[in-house]
Amino acid sequence: MASPTSTTTTTSPTTSVQPPWEPHRITYLKPSFDSHEKALASRDDLWHKFIIFDGARYRRADVLRAVVTTCQPALLVPIMYTVEDKGKTAFLAKCASNAVETLVSLDMSVTLPGGQELRIDIVLGYLGAQELRVNTSKIIAEALYARYEPVKKTFNLDDFENERALGSIFCPISIPHIFDLVLRCSRTGIMGGSREANSRLPVRELSLRYNRLTAIILYDKFFNYHLTKLDLRHNQILDVEYLRYFCEYKISELWLDGNPLCARYANSQDYIQAVKNFFPHLQTLDGVVIGMEQKFVPCIQSNYLGNGTRIPLIRQFVKHFFTLYDQEDRIVMNGLYDKNAFYSMTLGGITNHAHKEIVKTFSTNRNLLKFVDYAKCQESLFWGPEKIITALRRQPPTAHNFKTFHVDLLSEEDNYVVISVQGLFSYRLPASCPPMLFNRTFIIIRKEDNEYCIVNDQYYIDGTPAVAASEVKIDPRPVPKFTVLSVTEKEQLLRFLRELTTMNIRYCYKYLQDADWNIRNAITTFVKNYSVNDVCPEAFQ
Repeated sequence: MASPTSTTTTTSPTTSVQPPWEPHRITYLKPSFDSHEKALASRDDLWHKFIIFDGARYRRADVLRAVVTTCQPALLVPIMYTVEDKGKTAFLAKCASNAVETLVSLDMSVTLPGGQELRIDIVLGYLGAQELRVNTSKIIAEALYARYEPVKKTFNLDDFENERALGSIFCPISIPHIFDLVLRCSRTGIMGGSREANSRLPVRELSLRYNRLTAIILYDKFFNYHLTKLDLRHNQILDVEYLRYFCEYKISELWLDGNPLCARYANSQDYIQAVKNFFPHLQTLDGVVIGMEQKFVPCIQSNYLGNGTRIPLIRQFVKHFFTLYDQEDRIVMNGLYDKNAFYSMTLGGITNHAHKEIVKTFSTNRNLLKFVDYAKCQESLFWGPEKIITALRRQPPTAHNFKTFHVDLLSEEDNYVVISVQGLFSYRLPASCPPMLFNRTFIIIRKEDNEYCIVNDQYYIDGTPAVAASEVKIDPRPVPKFTVLSVTEKEQLLRFLRELTTMNIRYCYKYLQDADWNIRNAITTFVKNYSVNDVCPEAFQ
């Protein structure tokens, strides 16, 4: 399968020379949309700036979703959402003129889910496509390429809105026109750009979990007829009738757990029959074989994560924590633990000689059943981030196998979650050391500014499970350096570098990307280049 980067290119926005322009602002104080403004809005070589007053008071996703939904049926794909002064927020977008016309007809206002009304100004022609070379379709296609597995023909679109590869692009597939765009980009990302505009995607298994879908509304036949498994868990689908789009496929396995429609039926028989009316080829529903539900066969799932509302947080935390833990120097974990956090470690039955030799160099086994001197119990309980990270840094480098992870959500409230993570890991030295089993229980609390940190970390390690010795492979290569930056943090760095250097957005983005988003290195490089007159004049245009 060819990478999308080999088949898609960033082309000039237009094939003909466009006339020069002057940016023009449409304000909510006196909205208008005359022929000149319509001509500016229609140009696909211009980026328009949307300014939302008081937008900083609300969640980014809620604000952007309200704007995009209001502009329907016109397609609007926001990028580079930033917080400006006086609580204003802003983003850039290219769009058809009817999107702007719709906002003008609504007096330049949008309504949030809670009923709050936000006013908008639009600066038409804020930037030219030559100043900001961002090909949104290409970026989306590349993100989709990484989510497709060609051998099994599985296509994973879970929580696509938060896909890191999208950068600052806001791409929620719960909005039909954006879902349609994503699947059109899939033809490039998966198939390398088919010559046939209506070519169908070779997908057997499609996963759409955690996307806030209320219905499947698509305007084309995107999938071939080999599609047999569909996973729609943890969405907001109210009625199975809203899934008619997939009725023509021979769906044999369907997952609908975590959708409101599941609560509509008095018993499992009514639920199964309602679903089978639309999917007559169905054999398995929510992990249970049809016809076996009356025989009390339990439904076993690898993870227990409640109603799914904390999935993005848990997924981000697990990836963040263990990637940092696998670094050569765990000093990078500074900031993860609360000032009053506790850490303890216990050991199971370790029989492998190599494991024993490694573990005895750093272990502080706090197994209360084996303590004779309970005064030492307190010594094995580390309190405060400084002591915890010092203890973690004594442990040799590790490599965790994320594919073996199982996660349970033990408890949750608005301001905390308790999770248990189990899986396999290996010490990087010696190279012949087989993998081991670990279980880690975390209590994570929410602090100010919606930041989360650990207040309790209980670590348990055990010997090698029988299956791991022969079937599970741990990657021996060094762990890549890890930089954790959210989309918002990147946008803040862009704005800071632009204010400091007066360079335009495109060059600020280039300097930060070349410096792996290390702002110090980006500034150092700029100063060095500027001092020898090695910064292009167009960087300041």
